[in-house]
Amino acid sequence: MCVCPVNLTYRLFAVLLPLVGLTAGEVCGQEVVYVYGPMGPSPAFKEAAMAFTDPNNVRVEVSSRALSQWLTKAKRDADLVFATTEFMMADFVRQGGLQLDDATITPLYLRPCSILVRPTNPKQIHDFPDLLRPGVRVMVVAGSGKSGPWEDMADKLASVRALRSFRNNVVVFAKSADEARTMWREREDIDAWLTWSIWYMPVRDHAEHIHVSEDYQIYRQCHIALTERGKEKMSARQFFEFLQSPEAANIFRTWGWVTPDMASRPIGVGDDVSIVCRIEHDEWEDGIGAGLARINRLVEDYKSIGIPRTRVHINAVFHGDAGYWTLKDKAYGVFGKNGQRNPNKVIIQKLIDSGISLEMCARTMEQYGWTEEDLLPGVKTVAGAYPRAIDLELRGYASIVF
Repeated sequence: MCVCPVNLTYRLFAVLLPLVGLTAGEVCGQEVVYVYGPMGPSPAFKEAAMAFTDPNNVRVEVSSRALSQWLTKAKRDADLVFATTEFMMADFVRQGGLQLDDATITPLYLRPCSILVRPTNPKQIHDFPDLLRPGVRVMVVAGSGKSGPWEDMADKLASVRALRSFRNNVVVFAKSADEARTMWREREDIDAWLTWSIWYMPVRDHAEHIHVSEDYQIYRQCHIALTERGKEKMSARQFFEFLQSPEAANIFRTWGWVTPDMASRPIGVGDDVSIVCRIEHDEWEDGIGAGLARINRLVEDYKSIGIPRTRVHINAVFHGDAGYWTLKDKAYGVFGKNGQRNPNKVIIQKLIDSGISLEMCARTMEQYGWTEEDLLPGVKTVAGAYPRAIDLELRGYASIVF
């Protein structure tokens, strides 16, 4: 094993290395695998490169910029090349200069289309049709040679008018996803960015991720290929195989890619999911009512598998010991809470804003002497929790008790 010095001599040596056409890794005897491709998949590729490097004593160098910035160098030393679409990889092959081996072109993982919105989702955008509403300001990427997914998504509505409505709402056609990322941070007047799932992570502090339903979903594949040069290098072939391993799949998954084990949805019902939740137990979780926390997770679970909010119908009926969760601060404080404010107000408002019906049993209200004026805004009253739950069950609602 070669140990490179870290003192002044090494610093001078590092300055002189480029003059003789060597790299530090090559001087130390560490083989270097050169990988090139567009910017979008690069975070996942770079993390995969780090995971591969440690146990194999091989340095994987991933270069990801605009094509014009790496093409010349890649023609000289590329071992592997990745592309974000089938037609992009086909272009690389047609150019010839990269000397790709057609037989090694392999689709790796999928990236689904996604909608990024501002924190708290002020425009209440939940699926592609919401981007057609008047007054919604949208950003898309329409760089050279890129296929805009919005046209395919609008085509699913079978309406030219839908495509026109969408284009009328586009206020920014960014030249690249990197430019779009910058504009998303700088221009707060943009309500939504129609993009790919992999771009959520770089802006997650400034955005919420909206999953597009399967009715409108568009996918693009990421491909990898060995060059003729890379085929002759064992370490390049090993990294090529590593990219298809469960360990690499897990890395790509964390960056928003869909991996083979995620290809099928875990449930079969995607239309009109209807649930009645009876909330009756005075149990708490992280400072809020446990039933409310569980309903919130239920909503997020359906969102994560691409079922839009408009197709998930939840009625939460409060009664018994948990009824006081729905009270305004004054009534809540009087109900044996020594003047405390109701800590459930925020999540109750969030659930109401997301379209969930929160309902209070009139018999429970009568038992404790509460009136409709004591209830938080948006909480409805029903004659009785049991008749309401039975009525909804007879109409096909699944029943859950929290």
